[in-house]
Amino acid sequence: MKILIRIATAFTLVTLVSIVQAKASSIRDSVLTVMIAEAEDELALIESEWDQKSQEINHQISLLEDILNNTPNDTQENMSILVNALVKKNKLEDENQMVFLEFQSEFSKLRYKKGIDLIKIIYEKILGLDHHFTSLQTHQNISMLSNPNSFPEFLNAKNVIKDKIGKKQAIKLPSIFESNPFVSLTFSLVGSFLGTGDKKNREKDLEKISCILDFTVRMNADLKVVYYESEFLTSSNQTLKEECLSLFKDYTKVIDYKVSLLECRKEDDWENVYESLDNYILELDDILKDPEKIKKAYKVQMDIEFAIDRLLKFIDKYNAFISQGEKYYQKFQTILNNYSNESVCQSQLPHQFNDLKKDVANSISKFDEAYNISELKGSKLKDLIYGIYD
Repeated sequence: MKILIRIATAFTLVTLVSIVQAKASSIRDSVLTVMIAEAEDELALIESEWDQKSQEINHQISLLEDILNNTPNDTQENMSILVNALVKKNKLEDENQMVFLEFQSEFSKLRYKKGIDLIKIIYEKILGLDHHFTSLQTHQNISMLSNPNSFPEFLNAKNVIKDKIGKKQAIKLPSIFESNPFVSLTFSLVGSFLGTGDKKNREKDLEKISCILDFTVRMNADLKVVYYESEFLTSSNQTLKEECLSLFKDYTKVIDYKVSLLECRKEDDWENVYESLDNYILELDDILKDPEKIKKAYKVQMDIEFAIDRLLKFIDKYNAFISQGEKYYQKFQTILNNYSNESVCQSQLPHQFNDLKKDVANSISKFDEAYNISELKGSKLKDLIYGIYD
């Protein structure tokens, strides 16, 4: 049974430590670190108390076994001693089992309560991501950078063509001229050649737009990739937020708490959540006192374990999303750093390009530090599963 407890404790540490091994680079992560330290202390105390009680009972059982093994049954007096020893041993074994069930009850309560704390923390992280995506200038910058019509130099060249055509031909320019960036590129080039003034002025006008033309043509498709994949990440985070709300509802349904996470968070109703948990555990303890209801006790215990299992699966999904998000932004960074003529055209490029690069770099840092929840390495994880931990 000692091995079972160590394994159970190990699984709880895996549940907690692997989920929230802190980067310790932000206040939030320091909260996680403190929570883990407190959980380990509480787990150690629960196990120590159980271990002490169990050892005392096992010692008494051992003494009774000595009597049973070494007392001959040749007299009536000895038979009475043997019967009394056997009855006491059976009672102590039942008591040992009850102590173990009580330990499991406290153990499950701690795991479940820390699970609530984790849901709170992860939901705040998801909200932080939501705010992060909303505050980024990525969409506006990409929209501006991918369309030549956003640049004054293009508009000037386009106006030259309009004037030329308007004076010589009674035709109207097609609407695609206004909206399609690649058509605009062509007309801008033509406009620069047809521009007013001498050759030097036209060459100067063409030089002004050459870098913007080059940048827009080369980067248009890549910028669209950044745009649409950013949209995908934003949408995925929204889905994750909805799943977290649903998880809290199902998680707390076990303890008969029926307030939504949004309302609980808004009203700061966490004490009532913990009170519901305490009442649930008291009910479990009452059931444990009745030997006829042991099966029901296991059912109540399994409901808690199932809720914790759902939390673990959700955290796996959260971790996968953060890992995916960081990889996406690393890809964006590679794309933006891959403009081959950046050094030549640095002075001509719009400031939105540098702003976009800063946004992407900031996002990588955020995913790595503020939103990431590190996992334990494989070997350490195995050690914890088998109960070998410091």
